Amino acid sequence: MEGNKKEKRKSSKLKIALVSIFSVFLLLVLGTSTVLIVIFTYSNCYKIPTQTDYKTSSSDLVFVGKDKSSSRSLYDPSGNRLVLKGVNVGQLLLQEGWMSPFSGDPLYDEDGKLVKDNDGNIQYPEYAEDDFLNDLYSNPNLKDDAEELIDYYRSCFFNEEDFKIIKEVMKLNCIRLPFYWRNILNDDFSKKEEKEAFEYLDWFIEKCKENELYVILDLHGAPGSQNGFEHSGYIVDKPELWGNDIYENATINLWDYVSHHYTNTRPDLASTIATYDILNEPQEDKSRNGGTTEYIGKFYDKIYDEIRNNNDDHVINFEFIWDFGKFIDPNKYGWENVMYGNHHYNFGGIPFSLYRSYHDSTHMFTDFEVPIIISEFSYFEDKDVWLEALIEWYDYNGWSWTFWNYKTTIIGWRGSSWGYLNCNIIKDIENEETKCNVKTCTKEEFIKNCDALKTENCTYGPLKDILDSYHNYYLENPSN
Repeated sequence: MEGNKKEKRKSSKLKIALVSIFSVFLLLVLGTSTVLIVIFTYSNCYKIPTQTDYKTSSSDLVFVGKDKSSSRSLYDPSGNRLVLKGVNVGQLLLQEGWMSPFSGDPLYDEDGKLVKDNDGNIQYPEYAEDDFLNDLYSNPNLKDDAEELIDYYRSCFFNEEDFKIIKEVMKLNCIRLPFYWRNILNDDFSKKEEKEAFEYLDWFIEKCKENELYVILDLHGAPGSQNGFEHSGYIVDKPELWGNDIYENATINLWDYVSHHYTNTRPDLASTIATYDILNEPQEDKSRNGGTTEYIGKFYDKIYDEIRNNNDDHVINFEFIWDFGKFIDPNKYGWENVMYGNHHYNFGGIPFSLYRSYHDSTHMFTDFEVPIIISEFSYFEDKDVWLEALIEWYDYNGWSWTFWNYKTTIIGWRGSSWGYLNCNIIKDIENEETKCNVKTCTKEEFIKNCDALKTENCTYGPLKDILDSYHNYYLENPSN
């Protein structure tokens, strides 16, 4: 009899435990479902308030509205609401090996054989701007003509025709121009002579002005590297900019120089510059989850003060990587006339509805009513997602955008969605003639690869059809 009672008590305790576990599990499921429903509802129903044009304006520059109804928007000097829609011209002033016609030595396997893809194309390691410059100035065939060759490369990659294509064919209003710290500063971080430092930037901005295009000046690679990746110009395991007084001061001085030049020396070009993009993809940790930290926010504030001390009222664009949740309240530092940037690359292949909901959810508690620009993004080969992102997400919220990229180099004969224009540099696969090895090539070989980058030698990639479809949508739906 006593044994039966004990068994019943054990059974009763087990039932209570199972019911408790099930209840907790059910609560977790319900709680998670509720959060997901809230996020999904927010991302699909919330609409950024529509802003109106300013009736009058005293600014000669693009500016951010100051009252509740206009603080989310940019305005042109006439007071008309402005949404920047443009393209990046990456690879022009900063080499990125994966999209460059140049490299160092190719990759070899353990047996000393060239590494090739399934199509027989030679594969190459990462190749940053510093690698390119070091090889260029150490190659006995090139070093005496290095400056001439750099100028020739730039003239092939982007010339006056390309400004017209962006304005008239692509029907965009803005170019984001990535540049490198070495364009402005000497190797010892002193300022270059003003003519040398700004000759190319001035020419580029002048051409934008002639073609009625705005330009965003984007510091893509800072001293020591702000993220450690190839596209920062300097490949390191850990970004060396942060916490290094020499590198940090050099970056602050660089922006002081840029600001002073376009406020005092060339104020005639100031109104063509829409924003200063202070640092591309800044993160203290090189991991993909590193992101922009509070320390970087404090560093931003130093640059902000330096620019404003020059009586420079340009819109200052701060990037916060990798989601909207990294945004900092501008009131914390007293920032005015600022814009916040983010980049969208769905490398994980997450369904777009979930990808959008995730990013919108990170914006729920950091919506500080400042203009937003998605200054880099790609949705690869998926045309439908491109159009949904552009029309139903970015345009719907009134965000500015500049996609990546205008041109890219391809090895092989397939088109690439990484460039509006594709530059194919393969001439003879059997003889393994692909990228130009800057360590060993002749001047003629270098020039030959530059010539392949001329617009007349390029083909359209999938982005041509995507952008045409985007514009056609608004032609067919003018009320939108």
